[in-house]
Amino acid sequence: MTMSSQNTITLTTLKDVRHVLPAIYSEASTKTLEAALRKTERLTGRKLSQLPADENAWFEIARGVTWAGAFRGVTPGDQQDAFETWVKKVAAMIRRAQQHVAQPVDVADERQAWDQVVGYAEAVENTFDECGDRILPNLFARSMETLRARCAWIHPAGLTTETAKTALVACRSDKVGSLRNSFSAFNTLIRDRHKHTAIAHLLPAAPIGSLPLLRDAALDWHLFSEVFLASRDRAITKAVRPDREQRRDRFQGRLGKSKLGAAGARKGHRKVRNTASATKAHLNALSWLIRHAFPDREEAYGVEEVEELFRPEIVKRAVANYIARAKASDRLLDPSDTSSAGTILSRLQTLAERNDWSKDVVFEIEDARYEHVDSYHSREMSKEREQFVKLVERDPSAVRAIVSGPRRLAAEAQLVFDDWDNHKMRVREEALHLSMGAALLALQLARAVRSKNLNLLLVDGPDVELVRPLREARPWLDISRGRVKNRRPIEGEIPDRQWKVIVGWLDQGLPRWCEKHDIDLDKNVLLLPGPKGVLSRQSFNRIWNRCVTRIGVPGLKPHLMRHVAATIWLAANPGDYATVAAFLCDSIKTVEKFYARGEGAAAARLFAEALEALDPTLSAFMRRR
Repeated sequence: MTMSSQNTITLTTLKDVRHVLPAIYSEASTKTLEAALRKTERLTGRKLSQLPADENAWFEIARGVTWAGAFRGVTPGDQQDAFETWVKKVAAMIRRAQQHVAQPVDVADERQAWDQVVGYAEAVENTFDECGDRILPNLFARSMETLRARCAWIHPAGLTTETAKTALVACRSDKVGSLRNSFSAFNTLIRDRHKHTAIAHLLPAAPIGSLPLLRDAALDWHLFSEVFLASRDRAITKAVRPDREQRRDRFQGRLGKSKLGAAGARKGHRKVRNTASATKAHLNALSWLIRHAFPDREEAYGVEEVEELFRPEIVKRAVANYIARAKASDRLLDPSDTSSAGTILSRLQTLAERNDWSKDVVFEIEDARYEHVDSYHSREMSKEREQFVKLVERDPSAVRAIVSGPRRLAAEAQLVFDDWDNHKMRVREEALHLSMGAALLALQLARAVRSKNLNLLLVDGPDVELVRPLREARPWLDISRGRVKNRRPIEGEIPDRQWKVIVGWLDQGLPRWCEKHDIDLDKNVLLLPGPKGVLSRQSFNRIWNRCVTRIGVPGLKPHLMRHVAATIWLAANPGDYATVAAFLCDSIKTVEKFYARGEGAAAARLFAEALEALDPTLSAFMRRR
């Protein structure tokens, strides 16, 4: 539909004019005119918000401007012409902007209107007015983008309480919170329309009213006793700001006090927590627990201590009611399709752990997180475990093929390297692929590295990650936390068994690879260089697939090797979750969850049996010394 605004809007300052420019000029012209406005501030010594958006007033101000030397020109006459052109340009800008807002503005369609609102928010957010106040907060445009995505079917001026309710009903349950926040942000534009003249004609006449809760009634904290509220606040404070004992030294103080750490704390290097946001999240989690565990709120209002709510049977009841309610509703998402409940349960677990409440309730929350509601982490790892168990069950010899694969591939490539000049180009290319694949498999068995880090691994330069040994040193892998997905550095020694394979690629395969692809070996810093920099992902996957097929394990993906490496170790050293956690750069708790039971434990048993039956030497090699 076509919307038309009959509102009378006036521009009062040149700052208002600047905000209107994108609506009446092209992008290139807008940049030129904004430069002219910046020169206005320099020559007048006044801010745009202090200069009137009036053509006659501007000419009066321009007469008092000292412009000598401020404009380019060979002669003084040329400089004066440039000055007069600039004055007329600013005047024309004011005149056209005033005409634009004085006349009814026709917007072609809803999309164009929303694009103008979002564009304005992007230009104005995190800027300040003449009083030093922020006009729109940072990331305000994100809220407007959310509205555009959820309410694209209606013009911005048509957003009312009723249409907002309609959009809220159609919204996914896990996105309702962000949409509510976007409506609240939009209301600030409506209430302060005099500050946003550039888009005032696109705004509704009245703010959006209060929107009802579509799920269930909000919890009224005022109906709880003062004793309960006090215990609730103490528990949340302890969860948000854990004491020094809970941030204990993993070395139990045996290394003494860190002077460097103390200095960093004094200088403010310690990360500042957003305590207000964390407190709000814990309150939301508690509300979720009470609302789902106690359909009759009166029973909950009689609880005297918050710890009484953290019992296994209450958590189990809340999760069961949540799942049943979601499945019965045509609007709520299935718990297996959204991670909302997983996030809430994580908060509840933090509350229980930081307050040293019953371990039984912690275990119950953990089980609920990983068995009853959706978790991206659990879904990803469960899928990998399932794939790996099927692989080992289908073909037990895959164990030996994986562990001995790097040596086999490197040996085949070495046969060609030893007689390089007498082989055809096709055989040489295959040998290079086998040598590269052998190095990649060896690295995965030496250290659980994600495929992205493998593809971008540095072997030279100031930030080298694969460090060659010098004198009595050991080969080392050192990937900084900034280049790792979970922000945990990957570092440690590479065993000789794997290093012999890797160095074969570095010393023999890589130089020939660079020569074949016209890459300057002396300037190359990558383990896997390509003709245009790093080896493309398509080439990486193609070479990897060729190599794992060659050793008899087709379908073995690079990321699955993380599970392979962990399972190999646990097969030879059952229960050694601490070593696996360090190997994977993960927490011991996570490793125990995914490898102590279910498919993880089954894979470890199968792997142990296959190791011992097929190659006893491999089993002995993997034993801890």
